[in-house]
Amino acid sequence: MRTQRAADFTLEFVAGTLARRGLIADEARKTAFARENAQRAKLLREQSSRAGGRALRRAELSPVELVASFAFPDLQRESEVVDEDKATRAVAEELGFPYRKIDPLRLDGPLITRTLSRPFARKHAVIPLERRGAALVIAVANPFDRELFENLRGLTGSEIQPVLSAPSDIQRAIHEVYGFRQQIREAQAQLDQGGPDVGNLEQFVDLTGLEALEASSEPVIAAVEYLLHYAFEQRASDIHVEPRREESMVRMRIDGVLHPVYRIPKGVHGAIANRLKIMSRLDIAQRRPQDGRIRTARGDAEMELRVSTVPTAFGDKIVIRILDPNVLVRDLSELGFLPEERELFESWLMRPHGLVVVTGPTGSGKTTTLYSALQAVASPEVNVVTIEDPIEMVHEDFNQIAANPRTGTGFAEALRHVLRQDPDVIMVGEVRDPETAQQAVQAALTGHLVLTTMHTNDTVGAVARLRDLGVPSFLVAATLTGVVAQRLVRQVCPSCAEDVPLTADEVAELGVKHPEDHAGKLLARRGPGCPKCRHTGYFGRTGLFEVLAVNARLRHLVAEEATPEVLFRTARQDGLHTLREHAVRKIAAGATSFEEAMRATADAEESR
Repeated sequence: MRTQRAADFTLEFVAGTLARRGLIADEARKTAFARENAQRAKLLREQSSRAGGRALRRAELSPVELVASFAFPDLQRESEVVDEDKATRAVAEELGFPYRKIDPLRLDGPLITRTLSRPFARKHAVIPLERRGAALVIAVANPFDRELFENLRGLTGSEIQPVLSAPSDIQRAIHEVYGFRQQIREAQAQLDQGGPDVGNLEQFVDLTGLEALEASSEPVIAAVEYLLHYAFEQRASDIHVEPRREESMVRMRIDGVLHPVYRIPKGVHGAIANRLKIMSRLDIAQRRPQDGRIRTARGDAEMELRVSTVPTAFGDKIVIRILDPNVLVRDLSELGFLPEERELFESWLMRPHGLVVVTGPTGSGKTTTLYSALQAVASPEVNVVTIEDPIEMVHEDFNQIAANPRTGTGFAEALRHVLRQDPDVIMVGEVRDPETAQQAVQAALTGHLVLTTMHTNDTVGAVARLRDLGVPSFLVAATLTGVVAQRLVRQVCPSCAEDVPLTADEVAELGVKHPEDHAGKLLARRGPGCPKCRHTGYFGRTGLFEVLAVNARLRHLVAEEATPEVLFRTARQDGLHTLREHAVRKIAAGATSFEEAMRATADAEESR
């Protein structure tokens, strides 16, 4: 059998491999082969369009990219398609070739940029991943390109250990590593010569595509846009740009956890901070805390970025909150409610008046729950008004008011004005003082549906908090429809999840009687970690909820000023499921891990 060459890695080979391994039907293989040229031309046109009409010098389209672009159904996994990762893994297994899913957060930038030039990496679709002793591990898109392996051996002076990776992952890593770092170096050089013009006072910022960034942008502008593109791809909720003594650190919060991403030279930090301030229409001359917003687009969806700057010992610290409408406003069925909880919550929203309170600590998803609830009730026949500090995300179906005590529009003042605006549904961002509490209760009492948030650990705590804010118990009883307490937990990564038996101690924490009888028999899901989840074992988040409906019995007890302990005991008798019990059901369903569920509900259990 002759030695295979780079040219032998064809669409026919890849599609044939997928068909032999049972991932696609033979009919799909024939379709791919027959439409290869037309599909190639289509992908090249799309690639050129993304690059602003410029034909960038990069590797030839891989047969893996071509096959994946057809989105053939995966015969082994219902409702899924064969993407580049699946095709690459199947080819690697067929050839006995090592496979590696590239983790963007674990790329060794200095190793990559020192080892290969950007044109070489792009042309040959290769990127160094790590040093393993005297050998260099390099991700490649063509397992048959032995001439490339020899050239790399001569170029680097190291033994080459090739691993097969998805072509798009390789090209994306090249864009991120060479692109961002190259722009940082150019920005530093430009600053040494007097500095660039980073001015752009447009409120809507149209981010350039990654491919088109390379030729046209000022280095500082390009570096900031690379950073935003990267954050969007990684599903980050926050970007932290933090000045330190010797350099600046860029960290991103993904699924609630901060990950270090980039280190940038100290001298470039000021220019990047100024660029972000200008994009968010802040004063670059002021060294004081400032808040601003950036509107931009990702694909067809418009996104908002909330920017906060605070001067620190080494410069301005910038935090960018990414407000993705696909995350912030969702269907109620996607939030994590159990079926009976969602049905109860939706019944409250159908009422013409009453007070609905969502409680939980900062970062527990209260805003997402409220926005999703407002989206569910919004219609041309309903006047929805919100009072927020600040407005999290502008939504055209709501009439949104920014609360600002300095201009006479604090929560309480704004609520008084809103009541003259013929509202049907009012959302008050937070009840934090006696006047706002009184106004919210009065609004609910006079025929409006009022939704708001409070900071309490559990549902019955909201009743005590309203009393502490001076609302008479009889008014709380008359207006309070229900309370939702919530937490966010990370979901087990579906790509690496596996069953693990629970120990006797863990079973006992779940509240199961005679835990020793169940030790090793009850199973939970846990992810050991993989590139898709950045080796955390978690991917995405979901909610845990405690839903308290105020029925006639509870209403009577609230009016009689019963203690929280009595209210909780009565609610339990009437069927209340606690946050911990909801968490146990999420563990049983394999949605989250035992450790994550216990961590998220520890404070609620301790307050009982």
